[in-house]
Formats: sequence, structure tokens, C-alpha cells
Amino acid sequence: MPSSIPVLDAACMVNGTAQERADFGDKFLKGMLEHGFVKLVNHTVPMPIVEDTFSQIKKFFKLPFDVKKPIINDPKKGQQRGWSPPGEEKTWWLESNTGDVESPQFGDNKESFDCGDPNDKQFPNQWPADSALPGYQKTMDQFFYDCGRLCIDLLEVLATRMQVDPKLFSSRCTNEASTIRINHFPPVARETLETGQVSRIWPHNDFGIISLVFPDRTGGLEYEDRQSPGTFIPMPYNGDDEVVVIVSETMQRWTNGLVRAGLHRVTKPVDMVGDLVPERWSLVYFNKADRHVNVGPLKEFVGPDMDAVYEDLSALEYQSMRNAVHYPEPVGGTVTVAG
Repeated sequence: MPSSIPVLDAACMVNGTAQERADFGDKFLKGMLEHGFVKLVNHTVPMPIVEDTFSQIKKFFKLPFDVKKPIINDPKKGQQRGWSPPGEEKTWWLESNTGDVESPQFGDNKESFDCGDPNDKQFPNQWPADSALPGYQKTMDQFFYDCGRLCIDLLEVLATRMQVDPKLFSSRCTNEASTIRINHFPPVARETLETGQVSRIWPHNDFGIISLVFPDRTGGLEYEDRQSPGTFIPMPYNGDDEVVVIVSETMQRWTNGLVRAGLHRVTKPVDMVGDLVPERWSLVYFNKADRHVNVGPLKEFVGPDMDAVYEDLSALEYQSMRNAVHYPEPVGGTVTVAG
């Protein structure tokens, strides 16, 4: 039987005794090592902020095309900002392409919106006019800061329990490059997804350090069972107050493969009935290394018996390379894919 993702009470991170924090840290590390995923309840992102953010993103995706068009994401810039229309992103290219497909036949049934640090001058955010969606930017900015603080705390918990400098990971992350991603999955015919040509999101790893995924009551998020690679298990929904923490590729690279990224996908709910897959939203925070930081293996995870298995790259180089993969550009009927 596949083992289930651990659910941990994070209240002790703020109010717990030293022993309670240590116990939490051990369980958190164990879950990240064994599964690449951990669920938290009683975390520090305030529920009113989460609820307000969900409310705002549903309003955003209902805006007319003419309001969203001026803030369309430009994939050539390497860092997503603004609105990505349905089908623009093609996550199939990240993990599913075995090299025998020349053109992007496999689409994503979703549209999305990305934003980052409110003070980012290198890749500034793109916002709809406040008159079209009052309070949207303010809500997103507050959600960004609250998620960032939780991620920094979790990185220090991980480092402490791994018996390395508590700030080994967090010192490389001021959240200058971290981002919010919101996805809208419109209703789609079950038959469309079952053809194998379209998915809501194909199996993939996230690129940053860790990710926070806030739940949607409509199912579909699934994680790979590491005891049976290629098999995916539905992520159960237990309440609005939980968040899923996912190991991402930068953490895997820093730890030289010790803490592996968690492969996941979004598909139709496992228990759905009928021919129409229901509408769904997702709210994600990608915690990322600062752009200048090296995302090759850290010295603490390399030694005489542990050769580095990843090359040295800056976080910006790595992020841009991975982004290019799932925004393939048709050239003369074929696709040129960076990375």
C-alpha cells in the first residue's frame, strides 16, 4: 500500500516548546525526504488572507479579454509576469518528452497569472487596472509577504534538522525572485482529457526551493508514489486551513540529490461523475533562490564520497533555462527548445 503524505501541525513553530519544535522538524524533514511533500495545518499564513486571495483570483479570471490583454506574459523574458492565456504554457515538455516529438501536440487546459516581489525592478509585475479589479494588487502583495515568511521559517527548520547551519538555505533566499502563480482550469469534457493530448497540468517538478500549494475543494492534484514510480496518488482535500509544501528542483540541486523534488500533476478528480470535468483554481507560492545565487550542490553535501552531480549555474540562469522548455517556439513547423 502506498504511504500517505504526512499532515503536521505547524502551530508549534510559533508557540511550541523546544522539544515540540524539534519533533516537528524531524517529521517535516522525514516527509520531505521520503515523499517530497508535506501538508501543514495551523500554519502562519492568515486564513483571511488566503480566503481574500482566492476570492480575488476568481474575479481576475472573469475579467474581459480586453482588460487582461495589456498584461499578457511575454515568455521570451524568461520570468513569467502577468496573464498567460489558455494553452500558452506546455508543461508536457518538462518531464514527459522523450525526444521523439517535434511539435507541441500536448497542451495544458488552463490559464494563469504570475507576479513576484512588489519591489522587483528587474522583472516588474503587471497588474490589471485598479478600476477593473479594486484591491487585487494589494491582496497579492500581502499574500506574497506572508508566504515568504513561512518559507524562510521552513527552510531554517529543514537546515537545523539536517544538522547544518540553520541559515544555509535561507541566507540564499530573500524572496526577491519568488513568485505567486494562480491557475484557472475551465470546465472541460472528460473525453478531452482522456485522449492523452491535453492535461490540466502534466507531471512536473517545480523549479525553485520549495513551493506552497493552497487547496482547492475540487480535486485533481496528484503526487507521484515513490514506491511505484509513474503511479500518481490523489492529494486529499481536508480543509481550507491546510497547505501542501513541495520540494522543488533547487533544493534537490543544493543537496546534491539528497532531498528530491516532488513530481506532481493536475488531472480530473478521481471521484468525479459525468462527462464534464468541473472548473478548478489553484494558488501557489514558488519560493526561489536569489537570482545571483549558485544553484549547484552546496559544499555541505559534497565530499570525497559524494561527487557533485549538478553543474554550477546561477538561479536566474537555471530558471530561464527551465522556463524556456515549457514555452517551446515553433520554427518552420518544428520546435526549438532551450535547455
